[in-house]
Amino acid sequence: MVRPGEASHSFIPIRPTAYIWRARLMGAKARSLLTVPDFSGTVFAVLSTTVYLLSSGREMLWVALEGLPAHRRCLLASFQPGPLKAGQSFFIQNNCLRIGQDVAIALDQAREWEPSAVGPGQAEPLPMVNTCLQELFAALPVPGKDAGLGQAIPMILAIASGRDMTTFLPDSLVARAFGSLGEMARASISQDMAQVARKGRELVGLGPGLTPSGDDFLGGLLFAAHFLKTAYPESFCWEQEAVTDLVEWAQTQTNPLSHAILSDLALGHGPEPLHDVVNSLLTGQDLECVREAVTRLLGIGHTSGWDMLAGMLTGMLLITGFFPRT
Repeated sequence: MVRPGEASHSFIPIRPTAYIWRARLMGAKARSLLTVPDFSGTVFAVLSTTVYLLSSGREMLWVALEGLPAHRRCLLASFQPGPLKAGQSFFIQNNCLRIGQDVAIALDQAREWEPSAVGPGQAEPLPMVNTCLQELFAALPVPGKDAGLGQAIPMILAIASGRDMTTFLPDSLVARAFGSLGEMARASISQDMAQVARKGRELVGLGPGLTPSGDDFLGGLLFAAHFLKTAYPESFCWEQEAVTDLVEWAQTQTNPLSHAILSDLALGHGPEPLHDVVNSLLTGQDLECVREAVTRLLGIGHTSGWDMLAGMLTGMLLITGFFPRT
């Protein structure tokens, strides 16, 4: 940490024990929330690199260290979350986000982050995207026991190839979700989003942590489905009511942070690396480009990156229904 009197572009000293840190990047949702008059609330949770904030209107946003993935609800800044605790108040004052008594983050120089999106007519033909998807399946690292529902990726690939795979330990998280995951993969191949939504209810809240693995998996699947429907509206035209009902129902089944992230994913808003993976697949980028985005995705959370990847790959099976399985 730079002490008073030392030069820094990350924060401005205001007293020996407190600093104003500068936000460098801000998601569009975070910016819209932080400009609401009298926006305030409490600290929801504090991790070593991220502080999650819950507003009095039940909106979620977070402040994370520079270098972590961007998100529409996120501010990225070089700051020290150490003194903060859950339950402390936050509010906006003089274009600064003030959290507790010792942390203030200036908002005036933050650039707005908006992810790129692939719209109608901008994606490659589905046969090319399917080829890229198969290449990615073949190039993925083997998920270990600490990969959450990412351990289901071999099973997802097996189902996509017309095979069965039933070799999970009975006490593993994947074993608990085994039937639901398999049915969701098969429903994706059949483009039966109503069945996906029905089975998705069995995953909501499944697993430990601030964002349970079941929520992250389901969010990744709905994220992929959203972008396929957006990029290929003539090929993917299911009704959205089942998905909307699922997300609304999930609000009472999981915590506010996980529900906010799940809701965003269903609408096509996710962490930057997940956008990059899907965009790379839809635009036919070379495999190395896709793998780089996957590596960054897998760095999110304890298992969240793996969980979202497994869900996204399951959602991408919506493509494979157009092609014969080998």
